[in-house]
Amino acid sequence: MAAHPATDGRRQDRPGFLLDLITGTETELDSLQRLTEAAAKAVIGPDGPGPDCAAVLARGGSAPLTAGSSLTASELAASEDRYGDGPLMQALSTAGAVTVDGDMSVRWRTYQRRLAAAGYGGAVAVPLGLNGGTSCALVFLARTGPGFEGLLAEAKWFAGVATHSMRLALEVRSVRSAGDNLKAVLESRTSIDVACGVIMAQNRCTYPEAFIKLASASRQRNLKVRSVAENILKALPSGAPAARFES
Repeated sequence: MAAHPATDGRRQDRPGFLLDLITGTETELDSLQRLTEAAAKAVIGPDGPGPDCAAVLARGGSAPLTAGSSLTASELAASEDRYGDGPLMQALSTAGAVTVDGDMSVRWRTYQRRLAAAGYGGAVAVPLGLNGGTSCALVFLARTGPGFEGLLAEAKWFAGVATHSMRLALEVRSVRSAGDNLKAVLESRTSIDVACGVIMAQNRCTYPEAFIKLASASRQRNLKVRSVAENILKALPSGAPAARFES
């Protein structure tokens, strides 16, 4: 990870870097959690290093995922999802940065009460530039306020880092998922092919004729073709042959 910015409030040039959101994570929620923890360590707020951070990740057709660097931040992010308000959800929907630092307009009044009750003085939310129908946003929560111009700059810098890192994590997980699906398809196809071979030997018929017999049994028993094929293989004296795939 790149050198941490100076804690005297002066911004320094920091080269871009990638966060490892993949190693040791099993799900997208795991990656999102790791992202919020890294953000809380990397960004300087009005009250010094380490403002709390929360994030939301949304995909079409799925419920949004929320995570936080602390339990309080996580609960505040979840409350935005429930009530549909707050800077995190606005950044997610508008793809623009949002700052709440004492503005008691009607728009933010309810959120401000929850923010204050959680012990925060203000919030800065920034979107990540993801692709493919996936959107993500981060919110940085500071204990003191106002004076969030510096935090906004820090948040935008980190959003650039987070965008590349989260894109990579999602792409890797998508490839892994596609590989798992392909393996399942191949295993299914192997079972069907071997079962057809058994039917061919028993009935002295061709592969198409054997598959028709398999499909007919599938319809009669209201089972998937693969299930019928696996039942045939299990009934063999030697049991079902194991399919092998190189990982």
